[in-house]
Amino acid sequence: MSQHQPYITLDSCVLDYLNEAELSNNKYAKIWQLAYRGLEDLGLDFFYKVQSVKLPINSNLTVTLPQDYLQWTKVGVLNNAGEVVPLYYNDKLTTYADLMPDRITATQDSQNVVTGWDYNNMYWNYWNGYAYTNIYGVPSGTPRVGSFKIDTPNGVLLLNEKYQYEYVILEYMASPQQGTEYYLPVQFREALISWIRWKDIASMPSKNHINNSNVQIRRKDYYNDRRIAIARWKPIRDYDMYQVSQEMTRLTVRS
Repeated sequence: MSQHQPYITLDSCVLDYLNEAELSNNKYAKIWQLAYRGLEDLGLDFFYKVQSVKLPINSNLTVTLPQDYLQWTKVGVLNNAGEVVPLYYNDKLTTYADLMPDRITATQDSQNVVTGWDYNNMYWNYWNGYAYTNIYGVPSGTPRVGSFKIDTPNGVLLLNEKYQYEYVILEYMASPQQGTEYYLPVQFREALISWIRWKDIASMPSKNHINNSNVQIRRKDYYNDRRIAIARWKPIRDYDMYQVSQEMTRLTVRS
């Protein structure tokens, strides 16, 4: 991350809590692990980094997914304007033999079963709110560049047998990796510290209702601080409200 000014480190939140709770540095490893889990809990919803990579195609028309892959957001190829023209997700592609070099031949039936015209394999005109137009500026009926399917357990992306490109552009959510310096938006400082404060005692044996009540109070504080952090991180702007009102007006006119 080239610009850290609006961000703080995960380590700074750990040290803030250690000082606040008057704990020694011997607790650092435990608290850091709790903070890392808090980063995951917040990041899954709000600020996981979206990576964009250009990946080569394996000989069996598969693509090896990155080790930090969590979920894809876009899969496709580039056009001459630097835009990603997406492949469509084809849930009919089988994951059978997807780790074998002869995947294509192993998944083809010698009887060549005909399944009919695939309407999902075409670009069709669509209504953009004002008029019918063509997707990505290509004529209606132009075949797509290809299709894909993700086999997450085996860590590969499958391509259809007619795919003709030597690469694929994959945009995906990347998971955090331990042993790396992590940054989070400064608005989430108190939310993460509240998470640590809650989890630091959540698994401790409770012998009376006072301890149980304390855990519930800290849990409530975390979710409240989380809500405030989200509101501060993504405030509602006049421009956003204007866009919403314009869309509602268009929908009303069309109905």
